Amino acid sequence: MIFSKFLTMKRFFTFLFISSTSFAGMAFSRTIIVSNDSFYKSSTLSVVPISYDVETRYSDDLLYGEEKVVQEGIDGYALESGTVVVEPTNKIIEVGRGPISISYGSTTGYGANCVGCSGNVACSTSHGTHNLLRDGVYYNDSKYGNVRIIAADNSLYSCGTIMEIDNGVMDPFMAIVLDTGGAMRSAWSNGNILIDIAFPYEYSNGINNATNRSGNVKLKIYRYGW
Repeated sequence: MIFSKFLTMKRFFTFLFISSTSFAGMAFSRTIIVSNDSFYKSSTLSVVPISYDVETRYSDDLLYGEEKVVQEGIDGYALESGTVVVEPTNKIIEVGRGPISISYGSTTGYGANCVGCSGNVACSTSHGTHNLLRDGVYYNDSKYGNVRIIAADNSLYSCGTIMEIDNGVMDPFMAIVLDTGGAMRSAWSNGNILIDIAFPYEYSNGINNATNRSGNVKLKIYRYGW
């Protein structure tokens, strides 16, 4: 008899056939083999999906904002009773935070109400003319969010250039070139980089911390121009 033949086998497997079910508009069927020392059994079970999670890792080896899929995600499955049949495999994504280039220079600070200043920055923006006194010393960039406004030689760093500045006194911050000035152009004509950091007023708190003329201020460039 067939039944007796199954009983004489040294090792048996239980085949659990999971019936076709529709999740998120997609039908699937799955057969899972479970080791078992009993005789042959088959049954039809209903399962529910276990969605995979997405893990984000940051890498300086990728340019800022670039993404790389390290591992694709795979959903897991569980019985309606809650017993997990297949554990999900998380999707892993690397997100770049590395700069395009790194330079070194000096920094100073200037107030929007400096002598001869109107408060208007030299660079035009998609939001129109930005006035430091009216609109503040931060600019809302479509990609980098709120970034500090700085002045630079526009032949070196054109309008819209994004950089991170670490002058060793202020906390490192993201900045955008929206202004320029004679001191910056003069410095670059001699092969030196000078960045002027915008403040609301000449007497603003912390404006003295903007000055570091050592030439060792680290400038990480993330975007050149608009």
